[in-house]
Amino acid sequence: MLLSTMPVDVDSDHLSENNSTIMPSSSPVRIQISSPTYIMSADEVVTFSAKLYDSVNSEVAGDIIWSSTNGTITDEGTFYPWNSGVITIQARHTNLTDEFNITVNPGIGQSLEISIATGQVLQNNILTANLLDARGNPNPTDQAAWSIDGEYFGQGNPVWIPLDIGTYHLTARLYQMEATSTVEVVAGSPYEFLFGNEILVRSGSQLQLEPNLVDANGYSMDPNLAGPQLWFVENGSINNTGYYYASHPGMWNVTVSAGPVSGTGTIRVVPADATASSLAIIPSDDVYYAGEMYELASFRTDTLGFSGLITPPITNFTVSSGTLSQENGRVYWTPMTMGVHTITVDDSGIISTTSVTVDHGLAIDTRIKMTPQNLAVGQQSTVVVQAYDLAGNSWNVNGSIEVLIGNQSTLVSQQDYYILIPDSVGAFAVRGSWFDEASGILFESQSIEQVGFGELAVIELNGQGQKIPIDVPFDLNPRFFDSYGNQLSDIFVNWTIDGEDQTLSMSLLNYNWIPTTIGSHEIQANAAGVFSVVSLTVSAGEARQIITNQESGFVVESGVESDIFIQISDSRNNLAPAETVSTNLNSTIGEFVPSIAGRGYWTFTGNVSGEYSLTFFQDDADHTIPLIVNPGQAVQLFGEIESKDYKQGDIALLRVYGVDINNNKVSVEPENTTISCTSGPDKFITSDTWELEISKSGLDRSCSITWNGLVTQAFFDVESVLLGGAIGSTNTAMTIAAVLLGLILTTMVVLVRRANYEPEDGDWFDDDEYDDEDYYDDEEDEEYSEEEPKAAVVAQPPPSVQNTNMVPTLSPQEKTRLAVEAGRLGVMQAIDASQQGASGWYVDVSSEIQYWNVGPDGSWTRVS
Repeated sequence: MLLSTMPVDVDSDHLSENNSTIMPSSSPVRIQISSPTYIMSADEVVTFSAKLYDSVNSEVAGDIIWSSTNGTITDEGTFYPWNSGVITIQARHTNLTDEFNITVNPGIGQSLEISIATGQVLQNNILTANLLDARGNPNPTDQAAWSIDGEYFGQGNPVWIPLDIGTYHLTARLYQMEATSTVEVVAGSPYEFLFGNEILVRSGSQLQLEPNLVDANGYSMDPNLAGPQLWFVENGSINNTGYYYASHPGMWNVTVSAGPVSGTGTIRVVPADATASSLAIIPSDDVYYAGEMYELASFRTDTLGFSGLITPPITNFTVSSGTLSQENGRVYWTPMTMGVHTITVDDSGIISTTSVTVDHGLAIDTRIKMTPQNLAVGQQSTVVVQAYDLAGNSWNVNGSIEVLIGNQSTLVSQQDYYILIPDSVGAFAVRGSWFDEASGILFESQSIEQVGFGELAVIELNGQGQKIPIDVPFDLNPRFFDSYGNQLSDIFVNWTIDGEDQTLSMSLLNYNWIPTTIGSHEIQANAAGVFSVVSLTVSAGEARQIITNQESGFVVESGVESDIFIQISDSRNNLAPAETVSTNLNSTIGEFVPSIAGRGYWTFTGNVSGEYSLTFFQDDADHTIPLIVNPGQAVQLFGEIESKDYKQGDIALLRVYGVDINNNKVSVEPENTTISCTSGPDKFITSDTWELEISKSGLDRSCSITWNGLVTQAFFDVESVLLGGAIGSTNTAMTIAAVLLGLILTTMVVLVRRANYEPEDGDWFDDDEYDDEDYYDDEEDEEYSEEEPKAAVVAQPPPSVQNTNMVPTLSPQEKTRLAVEAGRLGVMQAIDASQQGASGWYVDVSSEIQYWNVGPDGSWTRVS
């Protein structure tokens, strides 16, 4: 790393205008570098500044030493860059340092260099060149015009595919700059062995096989580069040098391998009396021309040693390019495409193949080729004259070009091609001339193209120094010009507002900026590396929205003050405390007043518990949030019993609840609730309901209830019944007594009738006939006589409980529904809803089915 350091004495000339704020006697604790830019070119100079601050952030004086990782920086902080890249600038005062990274881009190109060093045969090689600035910093360019071995090849970064290995001379030209380089094209790694299309040998003969070793692109190289070779043949024999000894006629596969490289070919062994044959092209030339006709034949030698030309059938010939025709028994080939092509002939099973080079034919006309086709002001294009033949092959010719419409000085000759750099918009027409020495014809052609605008150079924007309201969109109206002052259109612009990318929103709004925050803003437009910056001030707008800190729901407790923070937002979400808010609530629900906590805070004191929609209003904005007023702290406890008069054996329901200072009902916690009743035991059922078993009679029976320090009593009267209610109400006891009395009377009747019974023989007891068995039979008859009327009496139910033994059948779902409803309302639910409050079948919270009688005085008596 190269550091350039120079001490700097920061005197009054280097300090800010507020010289009175500098305190030389204070000790600096930090140093800060300021830069006018973050990006510069290698041709530019930038002056940095640095300030020292003490512990109270006041500027102090002191010596500053500047250094940089590359380039030169003076003691005044002026930086002279050398190499492009990210350069670190350091300012140091004693043990205090600060660093600033600045990006140095290459400067204006002063010379041209070719960056491609080597190439590979039959592969894509991209031609690249760099512009070098005054300090040798490279900058890739795609505008250079290329020549290979003195022939024009293309402009920009064309793809070059060498057809052969060797040395090539490349030339790149751009404006007045030129660079040359020698590029070596080599083959790739060994890929496979290739045999000829068909190897022919006579039976009993020997043949040295010499396969061709090629790379992945089929380019030939020395076969020994692959290493020692191993051979295998289907028939006959072959040694390690590839010397083949033929035996049986036929088509036999032969394989050679050297490490991972291998290849397979076919050997055709013909009988010994077979003739030899080779392809003949008449006339025989080094180069054949597209569109010309050439005769094809076969040169054959028979078993007697005679040789001569013959013409096999046209179907025995194959060509890789061009057409075949037959006339007067002879076969003719007309090549079409330029390049290397193959011709094959099959003469009585003997295959002969020849590779030939085809060049273009005679020119039939010319045309002018411009690259790129779309011309633009200041853009370099190449112009060449091209000729083409009947087969459609085209090639560049060394013709002359003159300007018909446009500035002649913009077209510069470069040996066999021209460079065009238009300087104005409009039509540009040229005429090309070329004399074909082969045909003796002078060809002329014309071309007219439309020159478009040049590259973007200047962007102009509205709004510099203006003050605009936040509620009104501002049209920045960007205007674009090239370096010649032509106004451009359809330019895509990247927008940066206050350091953030806003390209998408500005494009959707057609370059109308809608401010979102108040204050000073900086807007930067960037297109194709061209920047434009404006600074303007935005003032605030009216309130459009209300925002609270309780958006999910404002939950308060009745009688307790609760604060909520409310803000207003204008059309661009600028926030401010809300100070003139009104609501939709009346005073019975709660009171809403400003809070002493500060601006934007409001105090709400709830009265009536419940769930409400709380709407705030300020200016034209309104906002609604859920409001939940929960009951407050209980201040009084209540215990309610559904009736004040009970009888022994009855079951009563006790409901317990509290109320707060605003008379809102507060639920009790059963685990914290204590109940003591003088009428009998109690049992918790559900929620706030207890079941009381009435077992003790008397006036002013009571239940004492205690919960969370609150105490209350519930009073009621209990009427005594027979047997203390052990067998139910008085009516039930009287019914059972009547049944017992009936049983006694029935027994007496049976005994009287038996006493009055007289046997026919006049004896009360017949000693002869009396025995234990008869005695016991009589007792059994008496018992049967007594039990039979008893059963008859018990079978008659009292009128008040008729049908109570026929319990209704309910589905489990229906029983559960009625039990839940009973728990919610605290009242048993009639199975027949029309009989609710009258005698009938009921379901309590425990899902038990019970029958209750309702007396004329409203008393309830459980029967079943």
